[in-house]
Amino acid sequence: MKTIFISEGDPTSINYELLGSSFPLLESLGQHHRIYLIRGPHNQTLPKAKEIGKPIGEPGFYSIPWGRGKPKSYVLGKPSKSSGKMAYDSLLAAIDFQKNFGGDLITLPLSKEWVQKAGVKGFRGHTETLAEAYKRPTFMMMSGDKLNVIPLTTHVPLKDVVKELKNFDWKELKNAILRSPYLKEPTIGYLGLNPHAGEGGKIGTEETTILKTGVGVLRKAKLTVEGPLSADSAFLPGAKAYDLYLAGYHDQGLIPFKLLEGKKGVNITLGLDFTRVSPDHGTAFGIAGKGCADPTGLISCLERLVETKTKPV
Repeated sequence: MKTIFISEGDPTSINYELLGSSFPLLESLGQHHRIYLIRGPHNQTLPKAKEIGKPIGEPGFYSIPWGRGKPKSYVLGKPSKSSGKMAYDSLLAAIDFQKNFGGDLITLPLSKEWVQKAGVKGFRGHTETLAEAYKRPTFMMMSGDKLNVIPLTTHVPLKDVVKELKNFDWKELKNAILRSPYLKEPTIGYLGLNPHAGEGGKIGTEETTILKTGVGVLRKAKLTVEGPLSADSAFLPGAKAYDLYLAGYHDQGLIPFKLLEGKKGVNITLGLDFTRVSPDHGTAFGIAGKGCADPTGLISCLERLVETKTKPV
């Protein structure tokens, strides 16, 4: 029996629509697992979920509220500093529950912009917050039906990518790959940072300096690594396929991943002692409350954690 905590993300987003659409699945999985939605004090609710004060031993799908005082009133599609702070505090509450009771974690989308506007200084995303909370390096792996992609740098400006790569912890990445239940002796292809993988140093030398040195750490651990691959052709039909791709920066890996995997992709955090997953999409404030949000991403997250395949709800 699995224990799964779900952080609600931004309450003005599509998240409660996703939960409502997925309720039959959540209820079904709750017959064999303990699933807890961690939610703040506000007017967006999931009426069918049984509300309890703390995790219990019985399987089921439950709602656990945190916080006291008058509930906030939010309008779907209208994010604010308040909703950004609520999303961040709900994430911290879910992390606390995971630390105290064990289990896995699903994080529903929040807005980095509105969390930062709420006064949470230095917030860069879920992956970085988890690293800070658990005091260990974490790595974002986008995982789908066919592709696994790890961006070596995540939510940083493009101008800072090389600096980040120089400080990248290749040893911890090696350990995370070797420990991951989703990667079994993977073949790894790494993308060149520069166009055409640097053209032998004519368009940059990061491939022959930073990346070569880092990849050497992986090869010493007897991991099969090939590259540098020219990023503009690595994902083309007919190109050699790898179990795992290492991208130099966020968009270099996530643009082809999202294009090829669509809504089924999930974000898995490597480096933790438990599994954290998140849907491969954002808050979608523009369609919140319009009844058209697709729960495929949340369903994929649940499937990963319970190791099953389900029919769309």
